[in-house]
Amino acid sequence: MKSNLLRWIYLIGLSINILFAGPLFDNFKAKQQPNLVEFGNKYLKNVGPHVFYPFGGPDVTYPLLMFPDFETLTLMGLEPAQPVDDFPVELDNQSLSNLSSLYKRSFFITDQMASGVRNVTTIILKQLENLGATNIAVKAIDGKSNAVQLTFTYNDKQRLIRYYKSGLDNDQINLEFLASLKPFDAVLFKAASYLPHQKKFKTFRNFMLENANIFVQDSTGIPFEFLKDRFTLDLHGQYLMPYKFPGGFEQLSFKAYSESLNKPALNVCFGYGCRKVPTNILIARKKEVASL
Repeated sequence: MKSNLLRWIYLIGLSINILFAGPLFDNFKAKQQPNLVEFGNKYLKNVGPHVFYPFGGPDVTYPLLMFPDFETLTLMGLEPAQPVDDFPVELDNQSLSNLSSLYKRSFFITDQMASGVRNVTTIILKQLENLGATNIAVKAIDGKSNAVQLTFTYNDKQRLIRYYKSGLDNDQINLEFLASLKPFDAVLFKAASYLPHQKKFKTFRNFMLENANIFVQDSTGIPFEFLKDRFTLDLHGQYLMPYKFPGGFEQLSFKAYSESLNKPALNVCFGYGCRKVPTNILIARKKEVASL
């Protein structure tokens, strides 16, 4: 009886290791990474040098694969961040579980991140190590708490990542601080919980509409209605409906626009509902304003 119990404990532990460890990244690297790199080289070449990724948390994998020429990536999330001195990093089970969600679903789950992640810097570092980045250095950002910057080499190019723990709703947003990060050459939204659709993020949405040059997003980013007249649109994939998500907003005008284009499906996971609803990536470039 005891031996059977121990065997079951071993098998459960083995299944957890398979979920959390290398095989999930190996599968991502084989099936998703080439498609993301191909998409970026085809449609996002020379986009940058600054990519801003609000609501991205510690996700550095997708920006690195999709924006081949970025020099600086600015991330914002709600989790704490502190410098790390020892490489390679060892993740605890909580952090490994969260990282597995990125490789499996394309995003981190907010509630899971909030429960027990003590330092997102380690999760960022593990992604950089997995992607083969070199010459990695980490330090705190002067004058900011829970803010770190990482310098490294990736694809023979020096890069900088900045992470800030910061709220962006109407009550917490710091417009002076956001303005200090300009220019926003590209803004990335992926699995953003439909926050740019909500009234309590109106100040942030309006600031981005005024200051961003390019949006690269799924349907959880800036609503289609705010983009269709002021930006040149380039849709990849299909938008049919929001995936079942609390607060998911249906965009009928976006659906009609997508149906009119009759674009082929995208073979990448990008946002909610991967393999359950069609993926869509909208590239919106701000139109030139004619001088009077």
